[in-house]
Amino acid sequence: MPHDHDHDHDHAHVHVDVADLTPADKLITTIYLRVATRPGSDASASMGPVFDALRRDPTLTVAAPATEVRKLLTIVSNVDQILVAMAVVVMLSSGIAIMLALYNSMEQRRRQIAVLRVLGASRGRIFNLVLTESVVIGVVGTVVGVVLAVGGAMVVSEVMRQRLGLVIEPGLPAKALVGVAMAAVALSAVAGIVPAVVAYRTAVAKNLRPMG
Repeated sequence: MPHDHDHDHDHAHVHVDVADLTPADKLITTIYLRVATRPGSDASASMGPVFDALRRDPTLTVAAPATEVRKLLTIVSNVDQILVAMAVVVMLSSGIAIMLALYNSMEQRRRQIAVLRVLGASRGRIFNLVLTESVVIGVVGTVVGVVLAVGGAMVVSEVMRQRLGLVIEPGLPAKALVGVAMAAVALSAVAGIVPAVVAYRTAVAKNLRPMG
């Protein structure tokens, strides 16, 4: 029995060197190593010594997944903040563009507004019509933006899967999507206030004079 035990013990610690590696073994470039832990514990006291011992081997590149993931999330979070800031700037620019476009439109449609006033439309109704037009522009822009965002994400995901083998499921959080959509519509409504006030103040008699 002692002899069998020693024999089994020797086979359990067989030394393997480079000459023993098969062609399939040489294709392995990464090994995930986990140190045994006690029940109920996420980390082992031996992690530090094992990590240091592996790092002393110049032929190995050792990395702790948790540390690398934290670094990656830190970098990504900074990029996310930049993208959010850019999105806010784009939304504000779009709001200003809507306001200027409607303002110029009101300047060219003063005669039409005066005709509507003569036909019985009140100042409040004219104001609401212009504000509704601004909101409709915002709704259409929001729908088109969401469709382009989802479609673009799907295209990029497919390209990355084919070229890099990286599988990313494109998707937009429902709460964030609804929040951005509501913010875009609200911004377009605010942008329509100035043109609506211009239409509200349009003088009927002045703009119904014969042209020419």
